Amino acid sequence: MKLNIGCGYNRLEGWLNLDSSADSAADRLLPAHDLPFPPASVSEIKALQLVEHLGFFRTKFFLSECWRVLEPGGTLTLETPHIEKTFGVFLAGDRPAKEAALGWIYGSETPGMNHLYCFPGDLLAELISGAGFEVKNLDEFEFQPYRPALRIEAVKKSGEKAALNAALRRRLLDKGLAVFGDELESAGLERVIGGLLAAGGDPARALEQALYSAPAALEYFTLEEENEERASREAAACARLAAWNAQGRMAEVFRRAALRGLPPAEAFAQALASGRELSALALAAKSEPSGGAAAGAPCVLTAETAAAWLLKKEMKERGGAA
Repeated sequence: MKLNIGCGYNRLEGWLNLDSSADSAADRLLPAHDLPFPPASVSEIKALQLVEHLGFFRTKFFLSECWRVLEPGGTLTLETPHIEKTFGVFLAGDRPAKEAALGWIYGSETPGMNHLYCFPGDLLAELISGAGFEVKNLDEFEFQPYRPALRIEAVKKSGEKAALNAALRRRLLDKGLAVFGDELESAGLERVIGGLLAAGGDPARALEQALYSAPAALEYFTLEEENEERASREAAACARLAAWNAQGRMAEVFRRAALRGLPPAEAFAQALASGRELSALALAAKSEPSGGAAAGAPCVLTAETAAAWLLKKEMKERGGAA
């Protein structure tokens, strides 16, 4: 099976043409970052002028999904605007060139055709390599007048880290834990995923990420348990933290500290300290502690998401009081 993802009207014979828009020539409608195909079931993937429509965080999930569904040695071909050269076209061009370049940077106002994130070539190659691919070719070409583009061809490599990355992201998608639409929470989840991958199988290091997202860390431990005869103490502790709504409890500590006048960094330090106390209780298999959890707390708790959540909460409360 060969996939043409984000096909638009560029229908390819002999390929399964996929798009998220009903206004396309797709055989099936589905999101590019969430592919309903078994592992190693696809021989080749084309994604032409697609990733700029996905944004940075969905693109990371898209690449992990491509790695998961491709067979070993399968190929991935991406095309996207050459953003650096497009800036040059805009700066040096006349009015028609500038207009074409701006449309190439931002996309169009047609629904679904706007560009969320145009990737510099070196960054996109880095993300592709990080997802477990070997970049074979990187070519530059003119897609349309005044619209330079990049074409990257990559091959799926084997590797435990790439396999874990793909499996973990797949579980996060399946459990509804993949965060999109809130940039701070998306960035926080990427931090958690990076920390879990960097743990290298060390359960204590992995459990540290439960301070930021116990549900995401629990999915990591669930994957690890599939290869173990019995769950580790840390895996059981992570399950308790998720059940106790650790992030909601920590957010409440953050809120109270901020109300006492502490600056955000100090308030979050107190929230982290309370999270580590919770983690110690969970490791000791203690019963659920007393104390409440903040309503509507971020699902991924970082200093940035906590501060943004509290600001929104306070503004809503002030608006309601008025």
